[in-house]
Amino acid sequence: MIRLDIGRDTRRDGDYFSKLLNDLDDALAETQEALDNGNFAAPSERVDICQRLYQLAIMRAVTLYSVGADLTTLKKSVLAILPYRQQLTEYCDSLPSIHQFYRRAFERLGDEGESCGSDNINRYIYSLWWLSLLVACNAEQTDIDQALHIIAQEGSDALLDTISVHLGDKNRPIADTLYYPAPYQHLLNAFECPVAQRAEHVNAFITAWYDNLEQADWFDNHQCDLEFEYTDYYIGYWCLEAALVANLLGIPLSLLHANTVLPKDLILIN
Repeated sequence: MIRLDIGRDTRRDGDYFSKLLNDLDDALAETQEALDNGNFAAPSERVDICQRLYQLAIMRAVTLYSVGADLTTLKKSVLAILPYRQQLTEYCDSLPSIHQFYRRAFERLGDEGESCGSDNINRYIYSLWWLSLLVACNAEQTDIDQALHIIAQEGSDALLDTISVHLGDKNRPIADTLYYPAPYQHLLNAFECPVAQRAEHVNAFITAWYDNLEQADWFDNHQCDLEFEYTDYYIGYWCLEAALVANLLGIPLSLLHANTVLPKDLILIN
């Protein structure tokens, strides 16, 4: 049983998160049922729905962290993300050849553009969040390998490539540039700088994290009510990317500055 009265997030109360979890569960179940029943006629619409399901699965996992779920409970939700992402690829593969260009909107993580009314940077953020949660929950290497394979983007973004190499994709080419240098340069610097300076770069990233991600769907969502729009939920503000890098580089929690967006329970070394 998750104690909603002792959640990690303090911006919204237990009643809000209780309703949110119910809404997310219902949205996932009902939308998947509608997809399975053939309620969406156009191939492009089915791909759009698969993208929404995948993103909702990530949002549900983050919400569980916000309400105080232990890592065992959280892990079950994190491992449930992959089938939704695989489903998205399957529906993209089934698009008619003349519509294959459409899938690029859902698979692209960088450059200008959007899908489902959501800027590309959101899919980049959610990809890093997914990897962060897998690492923090001690997922099996096979689960991490499958996530890396389906995220792909090899040789396109220096940070994602570097993270992927540290996660086991040893032969992956590493790009020379970042998709989003303004928010993410400090995290790349953490991999490239002397060991003694790693925590300094991660701390700088954490400090500027929220302000630098104004394009994110969830920016300023703590003021939203539950409006049954999948980008309008407040799931908690957690700098999961910092936890991922700290865990990969072995940076202990004790070297990271206290900050309300730091998911300290996901840092593996105290």
